[in-house]
Amino acid sequence: MAGAGLVVVVTGASRGIGYSIGRELAVRMPGASLYLTTREAQNIQALEATLRRDIGVSSGNVKFRMMDLKDKRSIAKFVDVVKRKHNRLDILVNNAAVYHKPPSSVHQACETLPLYSKEVEEIIKTNYLGLRAVTESFIPCLAQNSRIINISSHLAQLAMFNTSDVASAKLAHSFSNPKLSIAMLDSLVKSYLASIKSGNWSSAGWPDCAYSVSKLAVNSYTRILQAQLTNSHPKLFVSVNAVCPGTHHSKMRQAREDTISTQDSADMISYLATMRLEGVGDCSVPQTAVPRGEVLWHDLSCTRSSARDSDQGVQSAQ
Repeated sequence: MAGAGLVVVVTGASRGIGYSIGRELAVRMPGASLYLTTREAQNIQALEATLRRDIGVSSGNVKFRMMDLKDKRSIAKFVDVVKRKHNRLDILVNNAAVYHKPPSSVHQACETLPLYSKEVEEIIKTNYLGLRAVTESFIPCLAQNSRIINISSHLAQLAMFNTSDVASAKLAHSFSNPKLSIAMLDSLVKSYLASIKSGNWSSAGWPDCAYSVSKLAVNSYTRILQAQLTNSHPKLFVSVNAVCPGTHHSKMRQAREDTISTQDSADMISYLATMRLEGVGDCSVPQTAVPRGEVLWHDLSCTRSSARDSDQGVQSAQ
């Protein structure tokens, strides 16, 4: 059976693109053990029933589990369950995220600073710090040819920085620095949180949208982690990529013509997740053509914020 013996985790899979990715992978890999996470423990039975209605017997090896990325104990408990049962992980799709609409102006944000600060902290804790905690907890049990896909956003572009402003230009340079380390990235994120709490984020060069900052941090982390794993586990051939799903978000202002359907996005992300997995994915793609450490659009073309020279382009596997 396709995917037999493989282990897959998709976070934030109770609805939207996360649920669609989990559903698609379950259909493609009926022999694999799939874990789909949700923050709401009380929804698990209903989610499993919905999945059974959607895909029938293909849902047999799928389990919904509770995990809150803001809670380290919740993360540790979930990761421990997977490790004790399987002691391996083949595919990790980090989709769980929080979005709060940014203020319409700096003045409005300053008027409601305690609330704005709380929302920003939740976004960073979930989208960046929580994602990192889950990923790094699973690194010791990554299997041969495993892959990590971090769901990014079209909002996470360096263009959000105003390069005509000295402070903002400096931040853009820091995020695009090829020598950026995790410690340096953490320092950037901490300085952002501090600027929010003090109310001077705008003069410090930061944008108003915390979601954009969190996803830009995820993009940077993706590139750094790929380099680290390539150096520390060269024989595992782990691939780490970030993907902008291209789907419509109900809380974001997007033109419909600029988006694709949730199912089309899930198909492409599942294609990337299963690439070169024997008996499951497209094995015609040469090993050297598999994207690694890239930030990709939903069609698997490379974004301009990729660590590689955007003028040279990146060979994408399609």
